[in-house]
Amino acid sequence: MFYHFTRFLVRLALPLFFRRLCLINKPAVPARGPVLLASNHPDSFFDAVVIGAVLPQPIHTLTRGDVFRKPKIAYWLRQIYLIPVFRGSEGRQYVKNNTDTFQESLRVMQSDEAVLIFAEGLCVNEWRLRPLGKGTARLAYQAWYGPENLPRLAVVPVGLTYEHYQGAGKRVKVQFGEPMHATQLTTDPADYEKWLREFNDLLADRIRQTMLEVPPGLPAHEQAQALSTYLTDCPVPAASPFTRFLGSVGRAIHRPLYRYLSGRVAARTRGTVFYDSVLFGLLLYLYPVLVLLLSLLVSFGAGVQWGLVVLTGLPLLAWAGNQYR
Repeated sequence: MFYHFTRFLVRLALPLFFRRLCLINKPAVPARGPVLLASNHPDSFFDAVVIGAVLPQPIHTLTRGDVFRKPKIAYWLRQIYLIPVFRGSEGRQYVKNNTDTFQESLRVMQSDEAVLIFAEGLCVNEWRLRPLGKGTARLAYQAWYGPENLPRLAVVPVGLTYEHYQGAGKRVKVQFGEPMHATQLTTDPADYEKWLREFNDLLADRIRQTMLEVPPGLPAHEQAQALSTYLTDCPVPAASPFTRFLGSVGRAIHRPLYRYLSGRVAARTRGTVFYDSVLFGLLLYLYPVLVLLLSLLVSFGAGVQWGLVVLTGLPLLAWAGNQYR
């Protein structure tokens, strides 16, 4: 229930946060049957938010286990279908729990639902694919050749490319690659380690085909040119003088709130990769409440019709401010 409510809010909020969200090859994701989505991981929890919002089926996402330490937080994370996965640096007592993580993921896929895993493991705000961990390969191996017996499982590569990692007003391209199936690997499954390497090589190649990679150390202007070229098929919305005027009004009205929240979030997340995730999360739940309260105040003071104008007009102006610059 809470998952579907949150996804509903996210789908309303993303057009207010993104300037353009472009989906490429969405039909590659099977509408039915077990699916393992294997994505790059450039923007922390926000990656799961975006992928979960653009697909029709519920998505169960493997997420860093340390955020589940507090029971109250863990409860709400579970409500939005997050599954904890732990790293070796967090201690053996936690890594042992990954057996439960794999079993839960396999049960989800046995129910013909989708699991999302970030194949790199670590998140870094950059435009390149980092070396893949073995988690995705092990999960696919267990599904295909283990007692769960899921030969129908499709492993779908996903590439996320963000125009920037600095809050609202960005273009985002989500591209789905061609699904991987067990029959596409040539290594004998009995040769486990060699099979894992072949799987990762094939998966890395397919993820690279769905995302932008910019060589590290590239000058800023060349980086901007590479982004612009890659996002050619995800153009900014066409604007007229009238829509640009609406956009300027929308930005002017919302600028004080946005600057206050973004400043607080920047201070709290400095040196981490969580800026976009935290800022979007705050706006997702706080903005509708503020708009509703303001519309109620206007209704009491100036009449219900003006309250409705505020209730619908503010989000529309926020959308215009983001789209038309």
